[in-house]
Amino acid sequence: MGLIAERSTDTGFGPAISRLFGDNPERGKLIRIGNSRFVCFGLQKNLVSFLPVRWHEEFERTGIAWPGCQNWWAGYPLIAWVEVRAGDDGVKGYLKLNAEVGPISNHQARKGVIEAITAAAYVKELERVHFPAEASDEGRLYSRFLRKNSVAVNDIRDTDEVETKFVQLVADFETEFELVATVIPQFARPHDRLER
Repeated sequence: MGLIAERSTDTGFGPAISRLFGDNPERGKLIRIGNSRFVCFGLQKNLVSFLPVRWHEEFERTGIAWPGCQNWWAGYPLIAWVEVRAGDDGVKGYLKLNAEVGPISNHQARKGVIEAITAAAYVKELERVHFPAEASDEGRLYSRFLRKNSVAVNDIRDTDEVETKFVQLVADFETEFELVATVIPQFARPHDRLER
């Protein structure tokens, strides 16, 4: 009985990710999900991290090193990931899409990133981009900023359903991903002033 119960907690997440990203995707691998392209940065049992390709291209264009972020996910001040969570019954669950500003060691640069994203979301009336009130406080290292960012899964063991819901969830946030891509060049301006 114990083995059956243990086995039932396995999810279709791993096989779904293999279909979408390939088996054991290499760091930096370019993949397509729906109509969008992403760069893979990490895979764990219950989550996969990536950057929308436009974020990656914009960060590469700035040519900036981000002290504090060197060993964090992609080495940039932003990351996105999807994780699977099981419900109490071990069958139902949900997929959650996260995006986060990371541990930029220069507080003013970190605050500038958060303020740029917040201001752009306000102008475009994108209510699903929202930081917690204390996100830019001194000493804060990690700040997630997507809301209404999960989708229910009826059976997390069902690879087909997990894959379909993953694609649906990521596609649903294309507008928010694009908004963030458009403000990344702004990150360089305050950063340059602070580093000189």
